[in-house]
Amino acid sequence: MKIYYDNASTTQTLPYSAEFFGNPSSPHAMGIHAERELTEARQELSGILGCKPGELIFTSGGTESNNLALIGLTMANRREKHTFFAQPWEHPSILQPLNFIKSQGPADVILAPHREWQSSGPCVAAISHVNHETGDICDVHEIAERLKQSCPNAVVLVDGVQGFCKVPLNLSDVDMYSFSAHKCHGPAGVGGLVVRNGLRITPLMYGGGQENKLRPGTENVTGVLHMARAAKLLQNQEHEVTKVKSIISELADELPNVYINALTGHVSPYILNMSFTGIKGEPFVHLLSEKGLYASMGAACQSRKNTKTALEAMGFSKERAASAIRFSFSHLNTAEEAVAAKEIIKNNFKWLLSVTG
Repeated sequence: MKIYYDNASTTQTLPYSAEFFGNPSSPHAMGIHAERELTEARQELSGILGCKPGELIFTSGGTESNNLALIGLTMANRREKHTFFAQPWEHPSILQPLNFIKSQGPADVILAPHREWQSSGPCVAAISHVNHETGDICDVHEIAERLKQSCPNAVVLVDGVQGFCKVPLNLSDVDMYSFSAHKCHGPAGVGGLVVRNGLRITPLMYGGGQENKLRPGTENVTGVLHMARAAKLLQNQEHEVTKVKSIISELADELPNVYINALTGHVSPYILNMSFTGIKGEPFVHLLSEKGLYASMGAACQSRKNTKTALEAMGFSKERAASAIRFSFSHLNTAEEAVAAKEIIKNNFKWLLSVTG
């Protein structure tokens, strides 16, 4: 049995057979057909997101979207000194662009819990709707409302990569929203950025005039159509994710020194972060892999780097962070599978503890 619990890294791509290779910018019949299909997909996705079709820019995924949002906004407003807010445990695609912005100046970058964000001048807040490590769900409406009371012109960017098609979100208080297809059973290499009308951002690349001149280059029509189809299929999808997570969570009660890592009680049913103290997370992940259970130690783009982990930034001890495993689920996982997975985890944790202790 193969059990895949690394869906926060990437999901199994849902089947999609249609392929369009006409260039939407071409004037002939194939190009017009591709443009029509792209327009329909944009309308469908904007309906799911709750934005206007003209506010949706197609990109290569969440990382490009976050970079375009943050750096593009900075470049478009160079004459104003902005204060940028983010929590120190955000995804690298938020933290690294902010490091770059800070190096270019003039800008203040404040990494702190959102309760500490205060500004009376121009400011930008970047926050994940669902944390990529622990699954903590941020109250985006409350954060945006509070920030805009003291700073009416505040711009709020929401990284929706782990929440899109999984955790509902009203974008009424959101100025920009990023998402990625491969986190919700679409293909890798395609995603989007919602940019509210009237918000000025500068493109990071130059060439053609595609995507409101913000993202030049021939659109990935097949990828966009595949993304739209996957997003549509996931709407109101019945699944056992909550039950799956509940079954795996039982390990915290059944095993000694096993803890669930989260900052709040409001956590996505799709992510479960657990520390198995007494052992290291990396060998445990490899051992589980050998048994056919695939999980991770956290964000794939950061897991092999010698940097402070998101869990440490949240205040968890180094021991707890080093022994942490992230299990992340999808609608394809079942409760029956979870029962088997729990036994695999339990038995191999006990074995690893006995040989390393």
